Amino acid sequence: MLDSRVLPMKTKAKKKRKSPNGKATNDLVFSAYQGTNDQVFPSILALYVPTGSIVADVTFGRGVFWKAVPKGSYKLRATDLKTGVDSRNLPYRDATLDCVVFDPPYMHTPGGTAHVNHQNYENYYANNVGSSNGSEKKYHEAVLDLYFKTAHEAKRVLKPEGIFIVKCGDEVCANQQRLTHVELINEFSCYGFVIEDLFVLLRNNRPGVSRILRQVHARKNHSYFLVFRKSKARRMVVPTPLLERGASAPREDVAIPPTLRQRA
Repeated sequence: MLDSRVLPMKTKAKKKRKSPNGKATNDLVFSAYQGTNDQVFPSILALYVPTGSIVADVTFGRGVFWKAVPKGSYKLRATDLKTGVDSRNLPYRDATLDCVVFDPPYMHTPGGTAHVNHQNYENYYANNVGSSNGSEKKYHEAVLDLYFKTAHEAKRVLKPEGIFIVKCGDEVCANQQRLTHVELINEFSCYGFVIEDLFVLLRNNRPGVSRILRQVHARKNHSYFLVFRKSKARRMVVPTPLLERGASAPREDVAIPPTLRQRA
């Protein structure tokens, strides 16, 4: 005779849901700020450069970037033209630095009076006279040439996965828009640098001009911090390098990974 009693079914005990780590906050590093270089730069370091790292600021000047960075946080190598160091020929061995910081004159100086803070660099690099520095480039092309050659040096002295922090600004040159930050990102990708971040810095004051007849372009009142990483991975080159259009540093081709080659 069959037993008509219903036996209770065994049920699996529900696993306790794991609580996610972290906390809700808006105390974050953001991509755009209104302020000054020394207010933004420490946040960039905190996000990308561990304390104790060897950092070469190759355009140190008066050390404005470092005003709010606690002394001793990094092994700082502070150099510039006044110390006899050209950013295009750095006195460091290959693959010995964790980070390179570069803030050159990112606009050419028409008439010799604008952008006075960078005038000493302007005079040395001689945007409009190539004989003194080995470059025949002029105006915006001279600015790019300085960035490109320094980027090659930065790649040489940086360790694998090292960080390259670059300050730049767009400009109108010969009545043409030159989006410097785009030109640098595209070109540096051909050298093996990967763009990790872009920070926009808006000026506190309203810039003016000495005289104006008719405004043609928007007056630029912002600049950029670009953060690049020296990648160990071999990556496919997509953009046509600007070097092929006149800059003097040699192009370094990057091989296409086998997996991408197979898909193609």
